[in-house]
Order: sequence, then structure tokens, then C-alpha cells
Amino acid sequence: MQTNVIFQKEPEDGFYAELRRRVRTYFQDKQRSRYANGFMAAKCLLLFAVFVASYLLVLLADVSLMTRWGLTLLLGVTFMVSSMNIVHDACHEVLSPKRWVNTLLLYYCNLVGGNGYMYRCKHLLSHHPYTNIPGLDVDLQQSDLVRVVPITKRRWYHRYQHWYMLLLYPFYTFFWLFFRDVRYFRRRRMGIKRALHARREWVILVISKVVYFSYTLALPAWLLPLAWWQIGIGFITMHIGAGFVAMFALLSNHAGEDAHFVYPDEQGRIPTTWAIHQLNTTDDFSTNNPVVTFLFGGLNHHVAHHLFPRYCHVHYPAITRIVAQTARDFGLEYRSKTLWQAVRSHFRLLKQQGTSPDRLPWLMDNPDLP
Repeated sequence: MQTNVIFQKEPEDGFYAELRRRVRTYFQDKQRSRYANGFMAAKCLLLFAVFVASYLLVLLADVSLMTRWGLTLLLGVTFMVSSMNIVHDACHEVLSPKRWVNTLLLYYCNLVGGNGYMYRCKHLLSHHPYTNIPGLDVDLQQSDLVRVVPITKRRWYHRYQHWYMLLLYPFYTFFWLFFRDVRYFRRRRMGIKRALHARREWVILVISKVVYFSYTLALPAWLLPLAWWQIGIGFITMHIGAGFVAMFALLSNHAGEDAHFVYPDEQGRIPTTWAIHQLNTTDDFSTNNPVVTFLFGGLNHHVAHHLFPRYCHVHYPAITRIVAQTARDFGLEYRSKTLWQAVRSHFRLLKQQGTSPDRLPWLMDNPDLP
């Protein structure tokens, strides 16, 4: 497989040069920083407070068992919403110009069962530079259970994936918690780079998982007068709440029925510039819905994020308007759907990929592919 990916050179009078000029002018005219503002700081504090309050309600409220299970569902929703808003921007170091602040907040991911270090590795070394390039963008191939791109070996059960994934996607965070981080730590490369992880990060991974299970399982089992299976149902319910949010927020930005999956030639060449590649491979959804933008941490303004990943998500609505207008001015396609249309489009893609031809032969020798 190729050892590098080569995009076409960005022309000095092209789409991206003009787009960057317009965005730069906007921020200069408004005298705004690209980092988080007061609203973003208040939002992070609010979401964290809601997460803590939800946890304390589950643990301390004098309520019926069914109500307690309902509170665990709310807890799952709040931990996913808060992590989408905090961890993603911390990963890109745009919450603060001080690196230590972003690093500290990145480890909020560990608090809710993930691993901030590995999230940043796979996100910045694989997904952003090589968006929708099979074999290099690890987000496209997370499990053999689902086939999103033809490079993944087609199995007989993929014919039914657009049905059974409706039931499995709400358990996404279970896969994340128990398997995904360890699987990523064991990968031979991220993107085109060899993956070498310090022993310290392995230790942090183990310790943070122990802490997570301690406060989500051990502490409730110790404090609450409930049977082990009742605690277990609450734990599962919490993850269903988190997975349900993840299903709506994370599925459709790059993997809808009109998605572009781009295959480099054998020399690693891509036929477009990097910016046009991002525009072609990324979709927005519900960009005019302030509630969706608030809850999903700006992930619905995903085109703006991929073109300007070094800007805090509170600025994405303004950047999105500039992106859409600039794309029109250059005769380029900018795609935006409603949230419901985006989710439906993803499941249509699953139906297509359930029966599409198998992977490309020249990519067969990549040892990191399933």
C-alpha cells in the first residue's frame, strides 16, 4: 500500500484561498478570537454540572426502581452530550490558547469511559487528514459487524445490516468502553504513521477504566439497596442513552448514501485538493437548528469543522454561512440535510454496502484492514 497520500496543490486564487480570506476578514472585523468565548465556558460548566447532578440523582435520590433506571438513561445522555462538547474541542486545542487547559479537558473523555489520548491520536492522525479514505481513516472500519465501505470484506450477514444496526448502534459506547480503545492501541499505524504508544499511556488507559467502573458500578452497588442485576440494568440503560445520542450525532457526517469514499491510486495520489476533498466527503445537518448545534457541540456544522479544525465550535454557524456562500460562488456542492434525513441516508448507505462488490485488490496487503 502507498506510504503517503498526495493531494493536488491548492491554487492561490482557488476556493480554499478565498474561503480562508473571507473567514479571516470576518474574525478581524468582529474582533473575535478563534478560541472559546464566555458562552462556551459557561456551556461547558453547565453540561458538566448537569452530568454531576444526574449522577448524584441516580445515586442518592429516594425514588422507585423504574424512576432510577430512567435517571440512568438521562445520565447516559448527559455524559455523551457533555463529552461531545468538551472533548472534541479540547482534542483540537481550541478551548483555550493554553495547551495545559486543553490537555486537562481532553481527559474528560477518560472520566466517561473513553481514552482522551487515543481519541486524539486517531482523530488528528487518521480521520482529519485522510477523511473517507478507506484504509487510512480508521472511523470507517470500527467493527466487522458493519460494512460502510467496499474495502471491508463483505460477509453474508451484511445483507441485513441496515436492520440489525438499528438495534446495535445504541450499544455503541459499550464497544467503545470494552473494545475500541484497546483495539486502537494495538493498531500498527494511524493514518500513514506508525503507532508507537508510551507505556505511560497504557497505564493511564487501565487506571482510567478502573476508575470508571468504580464510580459507575462498584459505588452504586455499595450504596444502593439493589440486586446486582438491577445495577447491571441501570448500567446498560445508561449506555443505551449515550449510544442513542451518538447514533444521531456521529453517523451521517461522512457516511450517507451520497458519501464520497476516495481511493488513492497506487502512488497515493488524490485527484482533488485537500479542501475540495473535505467538501466532497463531509455533510452538514440541521445547521439552522440552535438546539442541535448546542447539544451536539457543533458537529452538525461538520464541513466548517473539517475546513477550519482550529476554531472553537461556537464559531461554526458563522463559518458555515461563509463556506456555503463561497462554495456557491465557485460552483461547488455544499451538502446539508435535516438530522432525520441524515440518519435515514446513513441506513440507506448500509443497505447499499450490504450487497456491493468486495474490496479493491491492490489494497489487500494492508495489515491494518479487517
